[in-house]
Amino acid sequence: GDKVKLTITSIDVTHGFSLPDFNIVATLSPGNTVVKEFMADKVGSFEYYCSVGTHRAVGMKGTLEVLE
Repeated sequence: GDKVKLTITSIDVTHGFSLPDFNIVATLSPGNTVVKEFMADKVGSFEYYCSVGTHRAVGMKGTLEVLE
């Protein structure tokens, strides 16, 4: 149930950030910072990934772990 604040910056090209289980979607333009906040109100492992082109397929992804 904690409030989470993500501060995300792309340093090279346009990327997308997607964390579907918490309805987080962002477009990240090079050099710009995006801030997204949400309530971590679910316990488990949740995938996030780059939603631009084939970036997800080449490994631009990770897992958010929410503990009790």
